[in-house]
Amino acid sequence: MPTIIDNIELDETNEEFNQAADFVSSTDKLIFLTGKAGTGKTTFLKYIKSVTDKNTIVVAPTGVAAINACGVTISSFFQIPFGPFVPNDKRLRTSKDIGDNDDSTIYSTFRYSVEKRSIIEGLELLIIDEVSMVRCDTLDTIDRILRVFRKKPLIPFGGVQIILIGDPFQLSPIAKNDEWQILSQFYKDRFFFSSNVMKSLIIQKNYLHFELKKIYRQKEQDYIDLLNRVRVNQVLDSDLKLLSARFNPLYNPKEVDNYIILSTHNTQVDQTNKTKLDELQSELVIYSGELKGVFPTKDGQPVLPTDLELKLKEGAQIMLLKNDIGRKYFNGKIGKIKSLSKTVIVVEFSDGTKVPIEKATWEHIEYSWNKEKKKVEEVIKGTFTQYPLRLSWAITVHKSQGLTFEKVFADLGAAFTDGQVYVALSRCMSINGLHLKSIIRREAINANKSVIEFAKNETPGTLIVQQLNEGKADFYYKKSREALLDNDFESAFTNFITAIKFRNDIETELFKRYLIAVYSRLLSNKRIVNSLIEESDKRKIEIEEVRDECNNLQLENESQSKKLNEQNISLKLLFDKIKELEKSKDISEKKSNDLRLELSKVNDNLSSTQAQNKSHEKKISELQNIIKIKEQEIIRVKNIKWYQKLFGAK
Repeated sequence: MPTIIDNIELDETNEEFNQAADFVSSTDKLIFLTGKAGTGKTTFLKYIKSVTDKNTIVVAPTGVAAINACGVTISSFFQIPFGPFVPNDKRLRTSKDIGDNDDSTIYSTFRYSVEKRSIIEGLELLIIDEVSMVRCDTLDTIDRILRVFRKKPLIPFGGVQIILIGDPFQLSPIAKNDEWQILSQFYKDRFFFSSNVMKSLIIQKNYLHFELKKIYRQKEQDYIDLLNRVRVNQVLDSDLKLLSARFNPLYNPKEVDNYIILSTHNTQVDQTNKTKLDELQSELVIYSGELKGVFPTKDGQPVLPTDLELKLKEGAQIMLLKNDIGRKYFNGKIGKIKSLSKTVIVVEFSDGTKVPIEKATWEHIEYSWNKEKKKVEEVIKGTFTQYPLRLSWAITVHKSQGLTFEKVFADLGAAFTDGQVYVALSRCMSINGLHLKSIIRREAINANKSVIEFAKNETPGTLIVQQLNEGKADFYYKKSREALLDNDFESAFTNFITAIKFRNDIETELFKRYLIAVYSRLLSNKRIVNSLIEESDKRKIEIEEVRDECNNLQLENESQSKKLNEQNISLKLLFDKIKELEKSKDISEKKSNDLRLELSKVNDNLSSTQAQNKSHEKKISELQNIIKIKEQEIIRVKNIKWYQKLFGAK
């Protein structure tokens, strides 16, 4: 079953592609993978990313390149400050010099979080895409960071396998004049291969230089040959004559469907697209993209593959920005808007095919470290959803890198950098699809001499198999040693057997020394183990004595526990009795309080009665006195004689 990557079926017959992929998966070798335009460099990156089990990070020099590579920018991952870094820069040293008032060190320059340090320490594979645009000092800075933070200062890139992908014959690194004035004192030119780390690897032949040969973009061999000569600045008079035949300054692309104008400057492109859109009489429809989470920014604006507010009209010329799953279109294909609605955009291509375009989602990822799995994992920090197209009457040569067009109208009169003409011409699939606004003269076709010299370092095909076997042997011997250090003897043996299939080191002096070192370590470990066993035996006797004492104490403890249980039972009964008495006491106190209350009432009644009795006694006494007086009066009256009554006696 064929392998599909980014909706592209891989070519199983592509020898260089397969060999390079084998090197990545089965060795730790640093690899530079290059190739002419349209040879599948981006497909190679995405294939490796999909199949490798190594802890992998993908970085690129620009935001758009990072999105296309499904990675992050170099500056965001390594947090490299803007501006040049020179060799022996104080910001890259591990400690300050005595008496130096400048406190700068690599640890103050790069204040990595604990998680970022874990990612760097666990990193196994670093892929740098579009490396042709990476400046020399940037690669040296990456090398220094990895050496220091991985604590492997003597190994290039701290032992991380590096895959550099790009074509130096295309767009070169950008360095401002003031930056290059500084860097030119230390570097021959600004390309990545002029970095100190790469110069050392080139001298030692300690890296693999692959060039993908098979071109998939163009099918016409004459045009392929012409582009190859333009690429290395070896154009023939016949090539210039053929290009001159494509010169037509009065050519009007709007008369022919689906031509794209390639220009060297952004202002020309923006003005062309705006003017063309304004000329259309159809209704303007605006499609709002959906931006979630975090996306990288430039000048305060998010770096996106197309507009957040996409302004379109029927008849507008657009370029697709994604490969279609059904292969009805590809990234870079030009078409025109056939119809627009709020939910559907239909694009018509030059062959009359009409295709409804669905929204696509781009992801901005960051990397995190999984402590348990000890793996680098991708974390989606933001997503951008929008229709995968943008206005494309015109596009800059710089932004066209990596894209393929059927028909191109190239405005290269203001070409100003090495490789710019090659990039522009190689975007077109055929010579018949190419029109030129200005004549391309020989002096406008530039290929940097340093690039031409570096290209000679391509690893010869005769050495590929030998280098691959050497790399595989080194890789599996290394895995065997690592497994041995982890006491994983089964993996150590399996990897050792695999290694000797590629290179038998058993009879070498180096292997002998390593084996002696391992045996010495094992013997030393054995002595340590024996000593530990003796110590363990002594400890066993002491443990038995302690165990006996513990047993005696346990028996005594059980006896004490039994007594304690009996006491607890007695105490429980006593507590129960106390509770009963307390309950009786409470009842008695309640009755006593009731009696006191009753007594108080009785006393109150008694006092009242006594007071009444005293009052009654007083009245009785008064009545008794009255009775006594009355009785005395009765006696007195009774004693009056009758005759005394006659004389008025009373």
